[in-house]
Amino acid sequence: MIINNPNLVLKQINILFAKQLQDTTENEFERYSENIKSLNANEDYLFFDAMPAVAEWTDYIDFNRFKSFTYTIKNKSWQFGIPIKREIIEDTKENGVLPQIEKFVNEASRNWVDFPTQLIADLLNSNGVAFDGTNFFANSRPEIEGTNVINNIITGTGTTIDKIYTDVNTAIDRLYTFKAKNGRAYNRGAKVLLLIPPQLRSIFQILKVSDKIDVAGIGTNSLKDTFEYIINFDQAINDNDYYVINEGAVVKPFIYQTRKEPLFEMVDEKDSPYVKYFSTARANAGYGNPMAIVKVNN
Repeated sequence: MIINNPNLVLKQINILFAKQLQDTTENEFERYSENIKSLNANEDYLFFDAMPAVAEWTDYIDFNRFKSFTYTIKNKSWQFGIPIKREIIEDTKENGVLPQIEKFVNEASRNWVDFPTQLIADLLNSNGVAFDGTNFFANSRPEIEGTNVINNIITGTGTTIDKIYTDVNTAIDRLYTFKAKNGRAYNRGAKVLLLIPPQLRSIFQILKVSDKIDVAGIGTNSLKDTFEYIINFDQAINDNDYYVINEGAVVKPFIYQTRKEPLFEMVDEKDSPYVKYFSTARANAGYGNPMAIVKVNN
């Protein structure tokens, strides 16, 4: 079959696009974000200051010792499009599409795959309000903390390997101190994941795999094999902040919800030398659990 008209090219684009999305390995953002299928224009998420602790049952069950919060994420509409010259479509051969169009589809699928991480990077930068009415990164959370202060920001001491070694240990220790009002630890048995800037990758790789750190008298590397890391490619080159996350938290630090998956469509104006192919989607991201993350602020 010769695929040399806009409608047939659109069909082939969607076949290629669906295959690219399906073949993509699990998105890294799902390791630190809840991936939710949205059913409405807005989604309401219910959070608690603490689940009640298990207690002896004597005469009644206590339902009154916890507070609930509602956090709403509103879906937004998103688009990606490109005009393709009609000549390219007319010159499309049998059994597929021209390499120029296939490259366009590959780029489009990559853009949509990376899109959630871009939204979450924006949340990291903006430090907006979490479900409890406090900024997501804050030095206390009066609405939900008990006797233990929940402070999920530490001030970094530098970006050399010895400073990062110290700060990562401090951040992991801080993560383990977070407790609910009932005294229950939030991050018991945490699976530690670091979200790092590209320019510091080599240092974190050394900390992850080396037996010894022969700098500043560190010696034995206590961080070896205790964490994994993901590079935040949307982070600015002059931004050296990084994040220590409990990947195994019951509720993860961020939420990404999808109302409408991307699908390609087209506008074919016969008097135009271009056929406009575009994809649209409805989705958004928001803040989840601030007790599952610590920011190292450099």
